[in-house]
Order: sequence, then structure tokens, then C-alpha cells
Amino acid sequence: MSLTVNRLNPLFGAEVIGADLAGPTDDRTVAHVIELMAEYAVIVIRDQDITDEDQIRFSRAFGPLELPPHMGLKGPFNPRISPGMYDVSNLDNEGNILPPESQRYASNRANAEFHTDSSFNALPTKWSILSARILPPEGADTLFVDTRAAYDALPEDMKERVASAVAEHYFWKTRSRAGYGEINEDMKKAMPPVQHKIVREIPETGRQALYIGSHATHIVDWPLEEGQKFLDELNNFATQDQFTYRHKWRDRDLVVWDNRCTLHRGTPFDDAKFKRDLRRTTINEHGPEISSTDAIGVPQPA
Repeated sequence: MSLTVNRLNPLFGAEVIGADLAGPTDDRTVAHVIELMAEYAVIVIRDQDITDEDQIRFSRAFGPLELPPHMGLKGPFNPRISPGMYDVSNLDNEGNILPPESQRYASNRANAEFHTDSSFNALPTKWSILSARILPPEGADTLFVDTRAAYDALPEDMKERVASAVAEHYFWKTRSRAGYGEINEDMKKAMPPVQHKIVREIPETGRQALYIGSHATHIVDWPLEEGQKFLDELNNFATQDQFTYRHKWRDRDLVVWDNRCTLHRGTPFDDAKFKRDLRRTTINEHGPEISSTDAIGVPQPA
């Protein structure tokens, strides 16, 4: 399979033309994608008319799936998408536009803040793979940030302060702010806060990156307000235009990004009028295919 690669941004991001993922992914394509991700951190594979099963098979070529958490809640499987996928849409289980009073609508609002997927999990998150199935006629771009480049550009005094810092990340921080509704103690126990070093090394390249975003609540062992202020400074620095790529979605785009060294957020569209159906698979660096709630032993009600 002959692939054409075009740079999308001076720092990171590339589009890939000529791939066909509607079937088994050959070893050469897998090796090429790994090389591209190490260099660009975000790749856009154009013109992929694929099924959920195709996307899952392609994702598994690069690591075990991170399964969606059940958070200790009873609920029917979403019949629109395959098990193991995340529903990144404004649609209910029947494919109708979500009402604004629904919890999923509120949860979607959290995606408008810069974040990295699953930083609130202890699992070794690696990449996210997002497939465009239905797009609105305007808006709904996705902004990506290269936190490798942001780290490289940090003033030396900030690098010294952040070198050994550890941040706590919490799922319910952004959901609460988005108006998710009642968050009970069982839900909090199912998605407890976790701690991650703010500076991490990407194993494929040895580059340093900032692991930050809106899920980070404070810096461990720092005075609360001082740590929160410093996290705000880091997030504001990293999300400057010079480190940002704006992705304008096209039909059948498949976008892959490295959660370990990027941030992203969605931009607005008329979600009460137009449908948007994007389906995400997320993979871990290693380990079993498991959800974060199963990993910590949270039972799902029958």
C-alpha cells in the first residue's frame, strides 16, 4: 500500500492519503503508522469508509483497547456502536439528537476544555482513534496541542519547577463544571482521582512532554492555591496558538492522536440542530483489555 504523507502544521500533525483500513491492516502499514505517530503525534488518515469492526481491528494493531468505564452504574449497551468503543456524538441510543437536559449532553460539554483522554485513569493510556461518521455542515473543529513543543519552549525557571511535580487528575472535575448533575459517592469511588508526573518521557522518541489539561486538579504536596495557579500557567502556556493545530473535519476522516503528548478540545456547533457522530477507540501501551472501573474492582449492577 503506497501512502502519501503531508505535514499539517510546522510542529506536528500530518495527513495520510492512500490507506485502506476496511480490512486487515498489513505489517508495513502498522510500522509506517508507528513511525508517523512518533514524529507527528497527530495523524489524519483520509477517506476511511470503515465499520466499527474495522476501526477496532485497526486499533488493536497498536495496543490493547481501553474499554469504556461503567462507573458502577446499571445501563443498557448503546446499540448504535460496538462494545469497546466510546460514543463521541450528540446522539442518543436511537440516533436522535440529545436533549439539553440529558447527562450525556452535559458530559459532552466537558470536551470543550483542553484535555487528554483518560488522564484520570491509572491505566497506561496511549492513543485515541476517532472516526467521523456524521458531521455537521459547520463548526465542530478539534484543536490539538503539541505538549512536546510546549515543554521544549518552557522558560528554564518553569522547567525547574515542573521537573519533579506530580499532578492529581479527576474525572468528576470537568463533569461537575459541565453540569453533569448529581454525582454520588458510588460514582466517586468508581472514578477516583489518580496521580501522574507532569513531565513524562515518550518512550518511542525520548522526548519530554507536559501531561496536563483540564482534568488536573492540583499538584501533590504543593500548597493548593500555588499548585492550581501553576497548572493554570502551564495550561495557558501550552495552549498558545504557536503550539496548536486546528483540525477541520472531512467526511470519513480517521484521526489518531497520542494522549501522552497532546491536548485537544472540541469547538462549538449547533448541536440542537445538526447531528454529529464520531466514534472513538482508545488503546493502552500494554496490559489486558479492561476498563478503569473493572481494573479497580468496581462491580457493575446486574
